[in-house]
Amino acid sequence: MKRAAVLLSLAAVVSATSYLLGSPAAALVGVAIMAHYSLARAGFRPLVKVERHLPERGTEREPLKAVVKIENLSSLSGIVRIRETSDKAFARELKVFLRPGERKYLEQTVVPQAKGRISLRAGAVFEDELGLFKKDFPVIESGDMTVFPSPKSIREAMREKRQIEALSEAEKALGIGAETLDFEELREFLPGDDITKIDWKATSRLQKLIVRVFKRETMADVYLLINVDPGFHRELKTGKTDYLVLIISQLVAYFRRFGHNVRVIAYDERGVVKVVDHVSDPFSLIQELGLRGEKGLPALRPAAISGGSSLGRLVTRLKGGSEAHGIMKAALKVPTGSFVLMVDDLGLHPGEIMKASRLLQRRASRAALLYPNPVFFVDKGGLNEEELEVLYKAYRERKTVMKKVMAWVRVIEVGPKDLLPVVVRKL
Repeated sequence: MKRAAVLLSLAAVVSATSYLLGSPAAALVGVAIMAHYSLARAGFRPLVKVERHLPERGTEREPLKAVVKIENLSSLSGIVRIRETSDKAFARELKVFLRPGERKYLEQTVVPQAKGRISLRAGAVFEDELGLFKKDFPVIESGDMTVFPSPKSIREAMREKRQIEALSEAEKALGIGAETLDFEELREFLPGDDITKIDWKATSRLQKLIVRVFKRETMADVYLLINVDPGFHRELKTGKTDYLVLIISQLVAYFRRFGHNVRVIAYDERGVVKVVDHVSDPFSLIQELGLRGEKGLPALRPAAISGGSSLGRLVTRLKGGSEAHGIMKAALKVPTGSFVLMVDDLGLHPGEIMKASRLLQRRASRAALLYPNPVFFVDKGGLNEEELEVLYKAYRERKTVMKKVMAWVRVIEVGPKDLLPVVVRKL
């Protein structure tokens, strides 16, 4: 119960007692209590200015120090309490006594609970010395704060999240050849296989993981649309192109292992560069495509999604030989009703990828996009805080663009660790 309520209740009890007992002294006490309360209430006019200065950058779930300036601009003494009201951070409550005209500087420990660009809000409460009255005041904040993911949270997320098995997910995204109930063979387990298909008796006998393979309804042709433009292979140091060589080799080996015929259409910004039918050897395909790294700064921030013209008019102009991006021309070479896997960076030309996906959809083809995110290939060890902030902004912008592209095509985002080592060793 608040002190003011206790005081008013006491005055009411004393007044009732004086009435029942007919005691003038008790009545005077009740009147004195009410007079004291009224005078204190009328004189309670506090004015407090509170400012909080937060660091511009912080790390998720790691404490940082904020400087709080508190100034009493009234003629009252009292206690000021400062609490964090935002759910995006945890902050230690501050409590300080201020005399009239007094100014104090305090340190507050703040622990951000969210990532990205966040706005923190706090509230201040002024309470008189007797604890009878309170008044709320806003806290003036210095501005928004950028919070980076902590290494600990990243490690925890990686432990909880199943690593993307890019090749198996690609096949599921395309929906190639649904499984039947007819048994076909036993084979060694590969990363990406369904663990419910493990044959435990054969595994125990052979001392290695063995899975049951069932026949599929169709063994369809798979078209790989691969961007071979130098801009796609631009990198600060070797690594990304080597990864692309590995992942393309794995794609060919993986689909051929399950009986699919693989066809490749390579393109750049201007048009189709090469068409390879009936790919049988991943190594010969890599040599034929001539993939090699290009030194330079990769495009980390995504391009804007252009509006463009309607799909029908665009296809008409393409057939007439007009200029268009290479991925559109590559999509036109895919037969109706095919399975298509595009290997490209959606950040370079998201609008063209969406148009090509719509075109393939209209031609009754099923498509997916294998998207090597260049942000994942940047060496973050030697970056300072400003460079990390730029990298994080690029990552968030790419996530926003990816959500828009996923409205038209299934996107499989991959990084340097999304490999199938067993398949690589068998190539």
